[in-house]
Amino acid sequence: MMGDFEELESERTADHAAPSPGARAASRTGAALPAVVVPELPGWRVRSRRPLDEERILEEVQPGSLEAGRVLALHRTMTTRTRLYAHHLRSLAVFFVEDPEVEGRPEDAEVSALKIAAGLRCTYDQAWAQVRDAHTAVDLMPLTFEYLRRGDLTEGMHQYLLRRVRRLSEEQARQVDAHLATIELPSVSWSTYIKHVRLAVELATAGALTRPPSQARDVEIVDVDTASGTASLLVTGPIPEIQGLAHRLDVQARTVQRAQRAALEDGAEGPVPFDIDQDLAQRGRPLSLRTLRYAILTHSVLDIDPVQETRSPYKILVTIPATTLLHLDDAPAMLEGMTPLPAELARALAAGEPTWQRILTDPLTGAHLPVTAQTYHPTAQMRLQLRLRHPVCAVPGCTRPTALAAEDDHIIEYDHQNPSQGGQTCLWNLHRLCWQHHQAKTAGLIDPERDQAEDPARAGHTTTGPLVTTWTLDQAIRTRSREHTDLLTARSVQALDRAWQLHQHLHAEAQRQHAEQKARPRTERAAQQRQDALTRAHPHRYTRRIIPPGQPPPDPGDPPF
Repeated sequence: MMGDFEELESERTADHAAPSPGARAASRTGAALPAVVVPELPGWRVRSRRPLDEERILEEVQPGSLEAGRVLALHRTMTTRTRLYAHHLRSLAVFFVEDPEVEGRPEDAEVSALKIAAGLRCTYDQAWAQVRDAHTAVDLMPLTFEYLRRGDLTEGMHQYLLRRVRRLSEEQARQVDAHLATIELPSVSWSTYIKHVRLAVELATAGALTRPPSQARDVEIVDVDTASGTASLLVTGPIPEIQGLAHRLDVQARTVQRAQRAALEDGAEGPVPFDIDQDLAQRGRPLSLRTLRYAILTHSVLDIDPVQETRSPYKILVTIPATTLLHLDDAPAMLEGMTPLPAELARALAAGEPTWQRILTDPLTGAHLPVTAQTYHPTAQMRLQLRLRHPVCAVPGCTRPTALAAEDDHIIEYDHQNPSQGGQTCLWNLHRLCWQHHQAKTAGLIDPERDQAEDPARAGHTTTGPLVTTWTLDQAIRTRSREHTDLLTARSVQALDRAWQLHQHLHAEAQRQHAEQKARPRTERAAQQRQDALTRAHPHRYTRRIIPPGQPPPDPGDPPF
């Protein structure tokens, strides 16, 4: 690590000796990179009125004061972070180009992004986004990257530039880079920089056609609010199609509303259409158009003719702690093992379900206890537990959900000719993979394995802890992952333990009181019971307390006059 800092320091010293951006430094691997020449465009050169030196930085601070030292220290820290950020981008770009499985081809970057995700401790999507930004910064926009490498362009300014050019073509990104190279970036203000970036993007995209509507259609879940248990469905598409969808939905909602109003006014027997909560008869008025639009979207059968609709409906998996159902606490439920749901919503969902499935977890680790099968295909109970253990693809860094587009995979291959010699169909030997990474595993690009000592069949015991998988990526990088567990198991166990301790305390207290009552004379117990009965029947008349024999009467206190 010290070598990296020493290299950055040597580059900083050399950069300050150079008056303007020149040839780009060689890569860490020693390969010479093409020279970067800043074009001189007369009439376009934008210079700052004043250079960004210490005098300008400290113009609002008294020179030599403590605040001046701190301001300069912050400025130097910013410069160091910028240079480290540039070093990070260059390392990613070199890794992406020199990976033998990729060689700079984005369509083959699946395994390369997994390797980078393992090194950065991030997801596959985050790693691929950084690789894409590094390729844009280093290879497509080398002029502005030279400013960044020297520390003359802040990290925030460069990230803003990357966000503005992500949807541009490679040629358009190069045009933006050439335009910004004509600006004295080390000294311009943030507002001036923003204006020129916007201008450069507008100039580069002038006359270009917008994306066709077919590339702008999408449906995604947004604004997930775990506190209220709600989420939003965002539908994006061409304006005419979205307006047509909204119009059809509005016409259907108004039609259903008229039918509800007529049924309520006529007092007709039978169910009211789209009476979701079965309470319209008591309310005496139809649902609002907003509620009806939602009801039609969520309770109508989608027409996919001529494609036949699947016979197995989509099922959501909600795990509710027993302590929540028993009102021992308000621990949330878990949707697909990832999203918390409020306790009130969880109880309402449980009350409407006629069939329950019990999921056993280890009380210490929260790992789901295993079940076994003797065939190639897992049982329904095993697939349920696999969805709990792997709500997303089991490959480290992958965030693709496994509710639909995923496949159950044997870590040790199943021997169809002699099942006893191959990998068994058990939870120890199973995980869920997205189809892309399942293909990569079949091709030998990724290889998972589990410790044989954790196999219950070999060890002669039941595995209670979460399973750990060791992954080999492209026969070069090894990383480990741990399966998902129930995060609420420990809380539920504590709540049940507190309830049991309270029960034992109350039981012991009841036994003690019973023993004390039994030790009292029978006549005294009878007098006490009669007094209690009279007090309950006439609380304002019988308020005297019986004094047990041998005890002095209570102090009456001061007289009332």
